[in-house]
Amino acid sequence: MLPSAETCARWSKRKFVRQPHRMVIAIFLCLAVTIYALFSGQPGPAKLFGGIGAFFLALYAAANYIVWKAEQVAPEE
Repeated sequence: MLPSAETCARWSKRKFVRQPHRMVIAIFLCLAVTIYALFSGQPGPAKLFGGIGAFFLALYAAANYIVWKAEQVAPEE
C-alpha cells in the first residue's frame, strides 16, 4: 500500500519534503528536552516530548522514503 515511484516523484517536489532541516531541528530539540526532563525527574514532560520527537522522526523517515523512491524515476526534461 506504499505510494508508487511516480507518486513519490511528484511528492518530492513539495516544500515539506525538500526542506527537512526543520524536522531535524525539531527532533534534536525534543530529544534534548526529553533527556533534560528525565534527569530532572519529570516523567510527564519526558513522555510528551518523546512522543512529539517520535512523530517528527516518523515524518522525517517518510520524507526520506519519498525522496529515495523518487530517485528511481527518470528525471523529466
